[in-house]
Amino acid sequence: MPSPALLPTYILAGPEIGRRDLFVREIAEGLAAKEGQAAEYSRFYAQDMPPERLVGFLRNASLFSPRRLIEYRNAEVLSSKQDQESLIAYIRNPAEDAVLLLVTEAYGLARGLEEAVGPRGKKIFWELRDSEKPAWLADRLARDRLAADDDAIETVLELVENETSALDSACTVLAACFPAQHRLSSEDIESALSRSRREDAFSLFDRMVQGDMDSALGVLDALLSDRQSESSQIMAALIWSFRTLERLHRNLAQGLELEDAFRAEKIGSKTGQRKFRAALNRYNGGDCARILKAASETEAALRAGYPASFARSFLQLFIRSAMMMKGSGLILSGWKKEEYYPFD
Repeated sequence: MPSPALLPTYILAGPEIGRRDLFVREIAEGLAAKEGQAAEYSRFYAQDMPPERLVGFLRNASLFSPRRLIEYRNAEVLSSKQDQESLIAYIRNPAEDAVLLLVTEAYGLARGLEEAVGPRGKKIFWELRDSEKPAWLADRLARDRLAADDDAIETVLELVENETSALDSACTVLAACFPAQHRLSSEDIESALSRSRREDAFSLFDRMVQGDMDSALGVLDALLSDRQSESSQIMAALIWSFRTLERLHRNLAQGLELEDAFRAEKIGSKTGQRKFRAALNRYNGGDCARILKAASETEAALRAGYPASFARSFLQLFIRSAMMMKGSGLILSGWKKEEYYPFD
């Protein structure tokens, strides 16, 4: 069995990817220290590997390493009892050489899985509270002997996805761009991160706001191809952006000045304000409501158990609907899985 400090199965839940990755790394290091060599690491996605196949993989010992570490991501899609039965049976009688990590960005899994793993095996990685982020970021920059004024800190939080792995990567970029002891300004941040910024779901929103269909679909393809962003993450970021835009319209309609509306939504950087000014011009409040309804429909389709290859088509349909028809005309709720994928 794994080291007494480790359990054979964990549920890793919550949206804070950076802290979760650190936990996984600590498990891997613990296994390596105990065995004198790295554990064999595998990552699978619940959409691509059914539980029965995962269990078969777990039951076959490795030829190359005495220990194995297996991540099974998007485990929240295992919603039916049939999906869960074989995995629950495995959790109750696990392989002796494996540590299984059931990963979800939701805050929990199906009740049967949670009961089988037990409360000791469930770890929830909560997002940093908004009030904690500036101090975390200042401390991280200080490790690279950089300082930043309040406007610069706010600019980083506007430009970068607000979870620790993304913020940590941004700090690494800044350390490469500026000498030690430099005090970063908002302009420094915008200049450095705009040049080096990887495409993410928020830059996808930027392309949609600009009305550049080819570029938006290109960003989507890049996100899905490198598998750094799951379809659920992409939709969550787009929904956050359009909800923010809808609230801006509501506040403006109630007589709030634009600067005050930005302040209410904590949009402090010039880059963020430019983006939402363009979005306000392109989409009105009614457009946002229709797009959010289409987004909800798309999320439901993504959760319906289609093969992972369908996600690209659903997301493309959503983007085209949002950009060309302002959310009108998207009807995915009538799709039946057995009609389009009758091979299960």
